[in-house]
Amino acid sequence: MANDSYRVDLDRLDEVVKKLNNVLKDMQSASGKAKSGTHLPDGALGKGFEEERELRQTHREMKEFIEEFVLSKLEGLIDDLQKKTTRTHGAYQDQEQSTSNALKNGQSSTQNKYS
Repeated sequence: MANDSYRVDLDRLDEVVKKLNNVLKDMQSASGKAKSGTHLPDGALGKGFEEERELRQTHREMKEFIEEFVLSKLEGLIDDLQKKTTRTHGAYQDQEQSTSNALKNGQSSTQNKYS
């Protein structure tokens, strides 16, 4: 009947946590680049014409949108998933340890009865 039971591969779950941490680091890097690496200073597109102001304003709006509504939400989602996966890993690890301890205690008490 033991073959019908399920088993959680803690190493794989740990691997998922590590990969999510790497994705989160990459997202933070992208977020930093979006904030500091996409600056469009006054005069970069020329000066003294209406389209230049419109382009800079549109750039500023898109930059804010990407930072606030895309990157920050993705970072939050990945961070949440990483934390939940870490908690799940810990819970399964604790349960595995409890089960192992219970089996050891059960075996030792059985051995004492029949020794």
